[in-house]
Amino acid sequence: MKKYIKIISAIVIAFSLTSCFKNFEELRENPNLPSEVDPESLFANVLFTSTGSNYGIQGQYFNQTAAGIWAQHFAKIQYLDEDWYEYRPSVMDEIWKRMYAGISNSPTTPHMAGLHDLELALKGSYERLAIAEETDNAAQARDAKALIGALKTTRAYIYLSMTDAFGDIPYTEANQTIALGYEQTNFQPVYDDQKSIYEALLEELEEANNYLAENGKMDTGTDLIYRGNTSAWRRLSNSLAARIYIRMSYTDASFATQGLTTLFADANRPVFEANSDDAELRYIGSQPYMHPFYYNRYIDNRDDFAVSKTTVDMLKENDDKRLYIYALPTPNSEEDDPKYVGQENGVPRDEMPVMSAVSRIGSLYKDQPAGKSYWMSYSELLFIKAEAAFRLGVPVGAYNTLIEQGIQASFEKQYSEVEEYNATVIPEAGVSMGTANEDAQIVIDRVNSSGKDPMTMIMEQKFLALYTNGAEAYAELRRTGLPRIHFVRGATQYERGLPNRFPYPFSEQTSNYENFSRASEGIEQTVYGKKVWFAENSPEIDYK
Repeated sequence: MKKYIKIISAIVIAFSLTSCFKNFEELRENPNLPSEVDPESLFANVLFTSTGSNYGIQGQYFNQTAAGIWAQHFAKIQYLDEDWYEYRPSVMDEIWKRMYAGISNSPTTPHMAGLHDLELALKGSYERLAIAEETDNAAQARDAKALIGALKTTRAYIYLSMTDAFGDIPYTEANQTIALGYEQTNFQPVYDDQKSIYEALLEELEEANNYLAENGKMDTGTDLIYRGNTSAWRRLSNSLAARIYIRMSYTDASFATQGLTTLFADANRPVFEANSDDAELRYIGSQPYMHPFYYNRYIDNRDDFAVSKTTVDMLKENDDKRLYIYALPTPNSEEDDPKYVGQENGVPRDEMPVMSAVSRIGSLYKDQPAGKSYWMSYSELLFIKAEAAFRLGVPVGAYNTLIEQGIQASFEKQYSEVEEYNATVIPEAGVSMGTANEDAQIVIDRVNSSGKDPMTMIMEQKFLALYTNGAEAYAELRRTGLPRIHFVRGATQYERGLPNRFPYPFSEQTSNYENFSRASEGIEQTVYGKKVWFAENSPEIDYK
């Protein structure tokens, strides 16, 4: 309990001190918008806001209402606009603003943290390091480096999520503000191309690994991901590098192959080795620090989301009992005959869903105020290795064995989480749940006998293991064209299939027009035309 109180206190302090940065220039003189804030408090605030707030990467609008819908983990059952790809421009504006500057237009949430707050935390941490080195305090220097390593890893995760969603984005000139030591604030940063951003993030993650390798100490109360475990942060930094390399692999196969080969062979670049290494943010469970799915359903009192038919059908195909974790029985099910029915994404307007006839998101995710949001998992890393072995010839083992290990890791994770949270799991009539190992083996046997090509096997199982991580599922779907998803029959305005990207926010057209215009060349209908760089050579998606 004391640990949670400390976490809450750190976040509340950070919320009360950090600025919404509607006017960066005010930071020069306004004592209520200080540029000198404790790095740990800023770190806690960024971790929560950028992960699980309404507009965070795992939150309602970035994940459930956009990436997770478009990847077909979820489907809308009310207000189907996003399911028809008819996004709300104001939402995309908010995602962009909050990720960069923490800006909030809501009077109830004026203090939100973004990448600018992260830069302030890095600035403060580097200042600590300089003082420690000047005074020959080796222990304090190691501690400062540990925090810098975790901050750099977080920075890479956020920028990777942003560039994967939007494509070219401001990076090298982003957050050039007076508060960070610049002569004046740059309100019109250039957009960097995605390839150069990827390369810069790989360098940053290697730097993070080196800083974290010195085994300094971190504050356990304000590190909402690993509770001060620098070894875990180090494994995350290198696992994220593997994610970036595989993302590049269709566009620059030789670079990705060499990078993955070197990474996985380097004992000084450790990666995830077990489910216990997973990067996850556990919510405190008190308002507003609740799991975003729970908050949406029980605080906002919304009932907008079902499990996608794509996801439910894939689970049923292999008698996959994760179905009963990922989904709930339809509300109109008989007590002794629970039914699991996915909702087809974006049905035509005259086929609106019967809300009682489709399955909602499972209790493990929807009903847990103190649940978890996932940045990256061990099972994802295993599927990255499987693809690297099959497609690129990276010497990490047999791809089929790695597929099996990925399935096994996902089952073990889901089953242990159900037990931890005592989540509701209701099998269909006549079905009994076995152990994670037993039920995983059923799926492994089905997959191995399916006759599907290896990439389809890898990406279908990766898609299922990524369930609820819409940002990653959407990126991988655009990269590989797999798994096969349903064509959105009800789309009329955006009827060309899966969007290539999130649309650039309208605010950039007015505040940064010249750079926005260059970045937008080749984009059609805001989300089609020019693809994001990592998908330029990707297989076309077969919808029908």
